[in-house]
This record gives sequence, C-alpha cells and structure tokens, in this order.
Amino acid sequence: MPPLSALILQASGLHRSTAVTALHHLGYNFLSEVSSNALALDRLRSMGGVHLLICDVRIDPVPRLEFLQTVARERLAHGVVVSGEMAPGTWSALAHLLQLQGMKVFWLGNEAATLERLRTLLADFEPQAPQRSIALRDRGSVDDGNMGLALERGEIRAALQPKVTVATAQIYGFEVLARWHREDGQVLLPDQFLPALRRGGLLDALLFNLMGQAHDALRAHGRTDLELSFNLEAEQIAQTDFSASVERELQRREINPRNVTFELTETSPLHAPPLSLENVLRLRLLGCGLAIDDFGCGHSTLQRLVELPFTELKLDRNFLANLNTGDPRRLIVLTNALALGRELGLHVVAEGVENASQHRQLQSLGCEAAQGHLFGKPVAASELSGLLRGTPTRLPKAEVIAPKADSVVRLAE
Repeated sequence: MPPLSALILQASGLHRSTAVTALHHLGYNFLSEVSSNALALDRLRSMGGVHLLICDVRIDPVPRLEFLQTVARERLAHGVVVSGEMAPGTWSALAHLLQLQGMKVFWLGNEAATLERLRTLLADFEPQAPQRSIALRDRGSVDDGNMGLALERGEIRAALQPKVTVATAQIYGFEVLARWHREDGQVLLPDQFLPALRRGGLLDALLFNLMGQAHDALRAHGRTDLELSFNLEAEQIAQTDFSASVERELQRREINPRNVTFELTETSPLHAPPLSLENVLRLRLLGCGLAIDDFGCGHSTLQRLVELPFTELKLDRNFLANLNTGDPRRLIVLTNALALGRELGLHVVAEGVENASQHRQLQSLGCEAAQGHLFGKPVAASELSGLLRGTPTRLPKAEVIAPKADSVVRLAE
C-alpha cells in the first residue's frame, strides 16, 4: 500500500495542530490542512483522493454536508472522521447517507483529535486507496448475449462467505455469492451482470448453477452437513413451476432440503401474490427454510413477516453501523429487532459484522448468528479448506436450535 494520506478540513488552531500530530504518529505521512470547502475539494481532486478525511461540521453545516456528499460521490476519501456537535438525530442520518455511498464514517464529536482518541476510533479502520468515480467506466461492459455462454463455460463461479454462531464464531453454513470471471481477466460483481441475466430469463439457471457448485464444494470436503442459502427474486417465485423445478434440482443433486434456505429481499415486492405464496409454502413443506433479507431497510417489513412463513430473519448491516457513536437509538433498535425475532421463533442473523467490538456487542445481546468480513470474506470453492479446518461437524438442526437454522446464498450483493 502507498503511504497513507489525510486531509484535515478545520479552522486553524490548537485542535487542528493536535490532529496533525496524532495522524503523523498513526502513519499518515502525507497531510494537507485546509479551512474552506472549495479549497478542500480542489486539494482532494488534485491529490486523487486521500485515505482519511477529518471534517469539522460546526461551521456552516449545510455547505459541509454538500461537501461531504461530493467527496463520497466522487470517491475522494475512503474514510471520514466527523467532528463537532450535531443536532439530535442528524448524526445517524449523515452517517447512513455517506455509508450508502461507500464511505467509512466515524464520529469524533466535540473531543479533540488526540492520538489516543483517534487510535481508538480508527482501531478497525483498514485504509484503502480512494477510487475515483471515473473508475466505473473501466468495469467492463456486459452484453446480454454473452450471459448464456458465460454460464455454459463456467465463467460465473460461486464465492462462499461464512455464517457463524455468534457465541463461538464457529461456521455453520455459507452465503454463496456469484462472481463472473471474464476471459479478459476481469472479475465482475453481481450488480454488473445480474440485470443482463434478468433480461435474458437466466436467473433460475444461475441459481441452480450456484447450488451445484456450492454443494459439490462441500461434498468434496465431506461437509454436506453445513447449510447453504440462496437468494430469490420476486419474479422467480411468481413462476407456476418454480417450486417443482427446485424440488427436481435438489433431488437430482442429492441435496438435503433441510440444509437449504431461500432468501427473499425485504425491499422487493411480490409479483402475483397468490402464486408466490403457493411457491414459498411448497418450498417450506419440502423442508427448505425461508429467510427475510435486509430486514429493516424497507417499508413493508412487519406486514411481510406476518404474511409469509419465514424461518430466518437477517438484520440489515445498518443495524450494526456506528453502534459505538453514542447514539442510544441504534442500540435500542437493534435490541428490539433481536427480541422481535426471538418472539416470532425465527433464527436471527446479523449481517455486516466488520470488527471485534460489533461481535462483542452481539454476544452481549444474545444474537444467534452473524456474518461479515470479521469472520471471512467470500472465497472460491478451492479455498474452502482453510475455512473448514477445525470446524466441528454440525449437530442435527433439532439439537442445535429451534426452529430451523438456515443459511442463504445471495445472488446479488
């Protein structure tokens, strides 16, 4: 990694000098100090972005908000430390807004940016070089006609991310993601090729392809006791023969339905509700689980919980974001979401666990399961050995938890 860089947007004075000294001690060798939004943007653009931005929002908070959005939109900083007092409730909204645009966000409040304070605040921050938005043009184009060939040639491959029991951090299953390994060497994420698959009517083909890859990988390691999970889109479960197709595929590959959970994103509305409901009921009667994904980020969450026979609830990663910022509402919402899951008899999985403090918080709250980069990033099937080494054989579900603990293979993340 190149030398770490930072920019401090703050009025000159003792606090700014303290921040400069602290950042030098933390290894930020390239520092820039400015006091105006316009100068800060010019400096960031000329530098090609920085690893870390420290921004004081006490002066002209509205223009500072516009500045921060520009920085996030143009990917001019990987992380930002926000200092200064904010109106009640506005910090959470600001943090969420910037995180949606890919920034890591930390709140310093009215404290000085001392070495001890910044070291604690940034303990789990892994600085990455900023990626300017113009890089989006280099992602590679996707031709709808290529997608069928990509599936046939085995270019779309499964990447498995561990799901763990919170109490022990032991792996009990995997979320399976899709990666397109193109002939030109590029590796594309689902948001870059799923629209083409959707237009080509190939979502089911991708689903069954990933099911086969993931199951074969576990079987090669003698671990078909572990759970797998598959994300479904609303249009898939609105097909008249969908549940029957799934049953045939499970039988053909000799996959135990009780080790499979199908995940519905909370934000996608159901098409043809009676038919969709019939399909999910058939899947549940077959023995498969049903998870509600991204719980808490949509508008019809509670209604959907009542209408559909869910067995698992996956908490959106924003429940965990900035838990330690001093905003008590985040902890209250997370605590009550966990309680709701327990009262409904659902297996609760917390997504987006990135650091040890979040893990400890989930342990203290009695959360059952989690996933995130702290426990492992998505890996190719060929790299499973390292993850599975030392993982105990999972007991039958009835002896682990009730109801059924399920995992999820998300096709789009």
